[in-house]
Parts: sequence; structure tokens; C-alpha cells
Amino acid sequence: MKKTLLTIVALTLLTATFISCDDKPITAEQLPAAAQSYVKTHYPGCTILLAQKDSELFSTTYEVKLDNGIELSFDSDGVLTDIDD
Repeated sequence: MKKTLLTIVALTLLTATFISCDDKPITAEQLPAAAQSYVKTHYPGCTILLAQKDSELFSTTYEVKLDNGIELSFDSDGVLTDIDD
């Protein structure tokens, strides 16, 4: 019983490690080309204040905050998925 409980705890911790998010700041140049192009086309003159890569187990998304307060979300290919103004 004790061995089974330890195995369950170990597997739970291991699974949580792999499933947990890996959110990290990146440079604007590390965004997918399509996301960079979208920002340059639709928000000329704006500066990217923050770019972040959010990695999940089966997906990656990108969050961008512009100097005009608008926040953009992109999928792993750099396709816009959300605008928060």
C-alpha cells in the first residue's frame, strides 16, 4: 500500500511538471513572423512593450502588449486569436 501511494504521488508530481505552463518573456523578434507582420501592418508606429510565449503540453500561444495599451494574443503560427483594448 505504501509503495502504491508513493508511486501515485510521484506520477502526480511528474505529470504536473510536464503539464504546467512555461510562460516566459521573449523579444519581439522571437514572435512568429505572421505575428510580427500583423503588428507592423495594423499598429504602425506602436512599440511592443512585452512579448510572452506561453507553452502548454499540446499548444503554444503568444501574448503581446503594445505601448498604446492594446494586448494581442496569437496562436503558435502567429495568427491573431484575441484583441483586448
